[in-house]
Amino acid sequence: MQFNSMDFALFMAGVFALHWSVTRWGGKAQNLVLLISSVGFLGFADIRSLVLLAGAGAMNFFLAGRIAATQAERARTLWMRAGVVVNLALLGWFKYFDFFLAGILDLLRMMGLGGDAQVLGILLPLGISFYTFRMVGYLLAIHQEEITAEDDPLAFGTYVLFFPILLAGPIERAQRFLPQVKTTRKFDPALAADGLRQVLWGLVAKVVIADNASQAVDTIFLAPDGETASTLWIGAFLYFVQIYCDFSGYSNIAIGISKLLGIRIMVNFAMPFFSTNVSDFWRRWHISLTSWMMDHLFTPIHFVLRDRGRWGLIAAVSITFLSVGIWHGANWTFVVFGGLQSSFFLPLAIGNDVLRGSTLRTDVLLPTPKQLLLMIGTFLLMMCSFVLLRAPDLTSAVAYYHGMFGDGLLVKPRVFPTNIVLATLFFLLVEWVQRSREHGLVTTAWPIPTGVRWLIYLALLFTILLMSFTGNYQFIYFQF
Repeated sequence: MQFNSMDFALFMAGVFALHWSVTRWGGKAQNLVLLISSVGFLGFADIRSLVLLAGAGAMNFFLAGRIAATQAERARTLWMRAGVVVNLALLGWFKYFDFFLAGILDLLRMMGLGGDAQVLGILLPLGISFYTFRMVGYLLAIHQEEITAEDDPLAFGTYVLFFPILLAGPIERAQRFLPQVKTTRKFDPALAADGLRQVLWGLVAKVVIADNASQAVDTIFLAPDGETASTLWIGAFLYFVQIYCDFSGYSNIAIGISKLLGIRIMVNFAMPFFSTNVSDFWRRWHISLTSWMMDHLFTPIHFVLRDRGRWGLIAAVSITFLSVGIWHGANWTFVVFGGLQSSFFLPLAIGNDVLRGSTLRTDVLLPTPKQLLLMIGTFLLMMCSFVLLRAPDLTSAVAYYHGMFGDGLLVKPRVFPTNIVLATLFFLLVEWVQRSREHGLVTTAWPIPTGVRWLIYLALLFTILLMSFTGNYQFIYFQF
């Protein structure tokens, strides 16, 4: 069931009704509803993924208990490392084994030894990249005594299988989630109303912009040969918009659904198109992944290499962003993407300014000319780099880049979906006005009468129905 389907709307209505109808019996009853609902949600999508996730969840519940119960620090560390290795080994087997095997087979064939051997064709379980990082983070948090190991299998199972964030995040941390399901949740009309608005804004991003932009993106990227440079630039722009609206749309829907169930999930996007530098962009884009990498990879590596000075910082940045690239998938394009992002950070690392944030003020209507130029420059830089996430292989990516900087830059592009461009400009205008808030439809600062606001909601809902793409594209990050 996709978030943007009628089946899911009916499913969610049932979960909402059941969840709040059992409030009188306490938080455990609410958690039981969420756990059963999540099992049904994943089982309907892929029973094999459900079996794997349930088994991995039981394993991590046991490992967390062993870490917490062990007194000797060395033994605790061994249990923690064993858990991290097993979780990453599962991810490596399902996501990367075929990639490495294909490389070995290609090498053997070059040596005349490969024969007809083929990769295994291992299927990627749904949500494994997001789930693995949640579990590794959970074990590390217990080892570092940031939280205690959860001893309630029902609460832990709810965390592991919670359906809104199951398939594509955010990578929610146990420190934030578990305390919320350990108590009885009281229905908060204001929180639920904001959740509905956030779901609506997520659907606008996904259905109106991302799904419809996908048609033009597919047309350009599937046959870029012979296209003018202007058309390829339009393709790169539309894909950058598509992947942002697709993923931020999913995140907003997931966060909004969670609010409907009385649970707050971390913000995953903070208007990244208004970033003024690369560091600022990654503070705003896929925040749950970036913050996870910074806490569990960059910081420990930088600490170990602190005596190496600037070179240690550069090494920590490079390893971190190579890992960000590889996390996205088993393809050389993702490796190069990560390497490219780390190279963008080198000037900041050399200037000891890696953690530089935005200089944008949120209390002014317009940016300064300098800030506008920085935003445009950062946008174009990241837009070009994201071509690597869309290209099927490095050869295709190089050819696409070659075409972008070839002839025909000033020629009218062959593909230019005016309706999508206008919808995107409207979307970005709203996000600019709301750039200091959690999502585009936060109404706390709106001096707009209630009736007018409802007309806006109905207009957005009508637009979603009008522009629904019959192809019903899956969310892009399901493949990652």
